[in-house]
Amino acid sequence: MSEKASADRGSAAGPLTERSPMPVPALLADLAGWAWRLLVLALAGYLVVRLFDRLYFIVLPFFGAMFATSLAYPLVRLLRHRGIRRLAATWTTVILAALVLGGISIFVVDRAIDEYPQLVSQTSNAVTRFRHFLTVDLHVKSSSTSSVGNTITKYLSKHESAVASGAVSGIATVAEALGAFVLWLFMTFFLLYDGDQIWGWIVHLFPANARARVRGAGDQAWDRLAGFVRGTFIIAVIHGVVAAVALSAMRVPLVAPLTLLVFLGSFLPIVGSIIFGSLAVAITLVTRGTVLGAVLAGILIIDNQIEAHYLQPMLVGRYVRLHPLVVAVSIAGGGLLEGIPGAVLAVPFVAVVYAVLRYLATGEDQIAGHQPAAEDDGKQVDLVPEADPPPA
Repeated sequence: MSEKASADRGSAAGPLTERSPMPVPALLADLAGWAWRLLVLALAGYLVVRLFDRLYFIVLPFFGAMFATSLAYPLVRLLRHRGIRRLAATWTTVILAALVLGGISIFVVDRAIDEYPQLVSQTSNAVTRFRHFLTVDLHVKSSSTSSVGNTITKYLSKHESAVASGAVSGIATVAEALGAFVLWLFMTFFLLYDGDQIWGWIVHLFPANARARVRGAGDQAWDRLAGFVRGTFIIAVIHGVVAAVALSAMRVPLVAPLTLLVFLGSFLPIVGSIIFGSLAVAITLVTRGTVLGAVLAGILIIDNQIEAHYLQPMLVGRYVRLHPLVVAVSIAGGGLLEGIPGAVLAVPFVAVVYAVLRYLATGEDQIAGHQPAAEDDGKQVDLVPEADPPPA
């Protein structure tokens, strides 16, 4: 009887090998959750980059149009406040910008063609002086130095005819460049003329209870981008003026092309000014001597220090609050993924994404003095350009 009772108790308790499942530690569960979410985000980012690669002919003009719109829109707004109709204000701004850009381009190309032979001649003289220093003062064999000097001068003479056309042909064919320019101009015009209506139409694609947050996130994104572009443009102009004055005073050849390169390099934070400033210093060393090259290097270093400590915090810092390490990594990543365009767009892209995500997560507005847009009243916005009001 006792054996039967023991068997009954054993069968009721279940087999001895049965046990409860091992619980997953909370830390491991959290890490697994983060891991698959990060993998999904990485996959989405990879697909976006691949899409941009396939649609680069549209993507690059669009980002260029966004940059141009952020620079030119204050003039459109000023003209409209003066009583000029929206269409006339937009056309005035576009035509004025085209005249300025065209004039600068023609001037730079003309100066490059005229001054390039001077650069070749001065470089040849500098190479001769350096060979004399090596052979006479350092007693280096002349046969070891002649080949280097001949190679440098032949290279410069061979590429003299490619100064004006090398930049365009190196990026894309002439047809692609013209097509991208026309598309950029078209996008810029309609963003200046009807950008607010287009954005209102996009906002109304979202549910009514989400429109206020979407509009706020868009305001944050635009404020960051516009603040970065305008501040960087002012800093680039200052760098260009400093370089132009210094190079002109030292009578260095190719002043206009070097000034333009310094100006464009300012849109590539940290590394742009170093690369193109070093190029200007190298040409000064070759053509005007060691003393003037060292003077120019000192001027550019002081200029960069003023930018880092005063201009950047005052003009850009309130819009782009990124650690220098984040800026450097962003530029490196953008350059590896998309080359020079990716390096230029990396910093504003990261700043905009960070601002939008922070706003959506916390609702905080980090830009001092920013006036948030009025909350959506639920009215439908039609994507049809508004007619200008009749004149008073």
